Amino acid sequence: MFKEYFGGVAMVCGAVVALSAVSFVIYAITKPASIAIDNRAFHESQAYNDGMAKDLGNFQMEYIHSNDPNKRDALRAVILDRFAGYDTNRLNPNLRAFLEQLKSGG
Repeated sequence: MFKEYFGGVAMVCGAVVALSAVSFVIYAITKPASIAIDNRAFHESQAYNDGMAKDLGNFQMEYIHSNDPNKRDALRAVILDRFAGYDTNRLNPNLRAFLEQLKSGG
């Protein structure tokens, strides 16, 4: 009686471990693709693009009203870094021109 019971418990435990391993492998394979899809959806969202435009507008005002050349250089570096990979076609013409001005050294 004890042998049959122990053998059944061992088989159930083995099946649980095997299913857990399979589940982990499936998760490891599919999770990066899921993250990439979520990331792409986020970067295409209206809220993200509105936030980026608002940030650039705030940077622009701070840049324009700054008389300190060191602060302007620092702002320029931050702005160029922040918007390096951003699709500038999503910006209004004023902000796009400002960003292009900074890229050209001004």
